[in-house]
Amino acid sequence: MSSTIKYSIDAFKGIDQSADENSLSPSYSPDACNMDTTDGRLSVAKGYVKHIDIPVPGTGKIHRMHVFSHSGGDEFIVMAGNSVYAKKSDGWTQIYEYEGDVTGKFTCEETQISGTDYLLIGCENNRIVKYDGQTASLFGSEDGQSDKRTMYLAMFGGRLFAAGDPDYPSRLYWSQLPGSGRTIENWGPVEASVNVEGGHTEIGASHTDTITALAAMSNQLLIFTKRGLFRLIGDRPSNFTVERIDAQVERMAASSLVRVGDAAFYMTHEGLFIFNGVTSYLSPDARKICVTLDGADVSDCRGAATRRTLYFTVKDADGGDAMIEYDMLRYTYMIRRGFGIRDICAWDGRIYLVNDTRCVYRFGEGGSYDGAPIEAHWNTPLTDLLEKTFIKHLDGLYLRGSAENDAALIIDVTVGDNTARHRVLLPYSESAVKEIPLRNEGRAFKLRFSNENGGAFSLFGGVELEISARKRVS
Repeated sequence: MSSTIKYSIDAFKGIDQSADENSLSPSYSPDACNMDTTDGRLSVAKGYVKHIDIPVPGTGKIHRMHVFSHSGGDEFIVMAGNSVYAKKSDGWTQIYEYEGDVTGKFTCEETQISGTDYLLIGCENNRIVKYDGQTASLFGSEDGQSDKRTMYLAMFGGRLFAAGDPDYPSRLYWSQLPGSGRTIENWGPVEASVNVEGGHTEIGASHTDTITALAAMSNQLLIFTKRGLFRLIGDRPSNFTVERIDAQVERMAASSLVRVGDAAFYMTHEGLFIFNGVTSYLSPDARKICVTLDGADVSDCRGAATRRTLYFTVKDADGGDAMIEYDMLRYTYMIRRGFGIRDICAWDGRIYLVNDTRCVYRFGEGGSYDGAPIEAHWNTPLTDLLEKTFIKHLDGLYLRGSAENDAALIIDVTVGDNTARHRVLLPYSESAVKEIPLRNEGRAFKLRFSNENGGAFSLFGGVELEISARKRVS
């Protein structure tokens, strides 16, 4: 005697690798790539299109990218090889060239010096470079005690804070408070008042616990080290207080650090960490991408954020580039692959990407990766419906959806040890229901939705699977 079971996916959400597939909600996938579920539909994600057609000059490795907003407009800044380039109206212009080796680690901080907008560029083992939209030059001076080789930069309380000096890797510097002839380019003492002078302090109890990142929040300066997290509070040297934060700590790359409001996010090999203004902790849903992060390299992770989504780049276990998307409103993860990534940055609600083609792209637009097809798939969890004694015969699959340019939807239905492939053309009407007869039976099953030749499709209104179940007869 058999009974009929309806297996439903009411809405598509995101990736979940935190538990055995049999216990996952049908709305989650243990393995999905290049899909978009923002509105609960399952759609092939958008690709990217060229934003700047002219490649960055030279052949040196692309290191970092930043959009500098100043009184003259917005400029894309790219660090490549030993050079810094700015995108002008007539193309890319080299604005600075470093002497000696450049490791590829950079940070950027926007500020003002004597009323002029500046971009400060910190580079590992090199002095800070300042750029005002016209000219780039070395920041600071020996007389001002600010000619240090510091990479980590942050403006807090009107002062510039800096760290990463290879000679004093645990030292935190701060500038004088601007005004009355003082600028952030002077880090020395001021005889008239200790409250406006520059200075420095050592962070932590050991010189081996080096500073790895700085982040300025509204009321505190976060100081990340290899083994700890500290904060500096106060508005003048006489009341500066550095205290260790009782927090979960994992190694992180400064380039992964993203500030949203008065919170900070960063990616580690254990998953997404959050600083909520009080402490830092592993996100409660961090294990949803534990399989993706297993064996991945996050040492050069790059982070960026739009209004609702966080983006982090990692190197897969096989060495390929991948981008992790985290929807802060829906608490869902998705993965993007199939393209190279050198750096990403956010500007005006968009994500921009640069890779080894040396072109700057707008991410999340177009139907390809600059002409390369988008290969997308979504796997449902392998499940026996917690009824292992029943044999399930899959009778039919029912769905609604649409496709661009008559693109086909590929559905692989696995039941037991058998997999059947179905090539489906979706209806033209959004109200039409597509019925797909199925065959084969077994104890457990899963579905895989994928596109063909980079085509775009969307499934909406959920998916229903009709199943006949019966107990095995001896």
